[in-house]
Amino acid sequence: MRLRIKSTKLTLQIVSGLQIVGGITGLGLVAYLMLQTGQINGAILLIFLIGLALFSYSIYSGKRLLTDEEKVTGIILSIINQVLQLFQWSMFGYGVSYSSGAETTLGIQGATLKFNIAAIVSTFKMSINTDDEFFIKINLIAVLIIFVLVDIVKELKNDNEASKNERPESTVQ
Repeated sequence: MRLRIKSTKLTLQIVSGLQIVGGITGLGLVAYLMLQTGQINGAILLIFLIGLALFSYSIYSGKRLLTDEEKVTGIILSIINQVLQLFQWSMFGYGVSYSSGAETTLGIQGATLKFNIAAIVSTFKMSINTDDEFFIKINLIAVLIIFVLVDIVKELKNDNEASKNERPESTVQ
C-alpha cells in the first residue's frame, strides 16, 4: 500500500525536512527556556539536556534520511524519532511531551477529549513532581509517518530482492 506523495524520494525529503526544521525550532525552544530559567539545578539541567538530545537526534535522523545513499539506516533512525514522539502523558506528578516539526494529537485531558493540530512547531515538556493535570495523548502525525516509513522500507527490500533476482548468476568453469 502506498501512503505517499508522488514518489519515495519526495516523501523521504518531506519527512527529512520536517525532522530537521522541527529539530532546529526545538533547539531554539530549549535555548529560550534556558534563558528564561532563573536558577538551574541538577534536575532542571537534566531536563534541558534531554530536550537538547531529543531535538539534536531529530536533526541527525533527518540529515541521515536526506543525505545517505543507503536510505534504510536513515529510515530506521527516523522511525525511532517518531516513536519517541508517539505518546504524550502526564499523571501522578510526572509527564513527558515531545514533538518535533508537527503534531496532531488526540487524547484525554482531565475529563474531556482533546484534539490539537500544530504545524512547524516543536514541543518539549518534562514534569517531575508537579501538580499538572492528567492527560494522555497520541500524536497522529507520528503514527502516519511511522506507517509511511515502514511501507518504504518494505518497498526498498522488495526492490533489492527483485534486482538480485534479475542479475544472472556467474558460473565457474
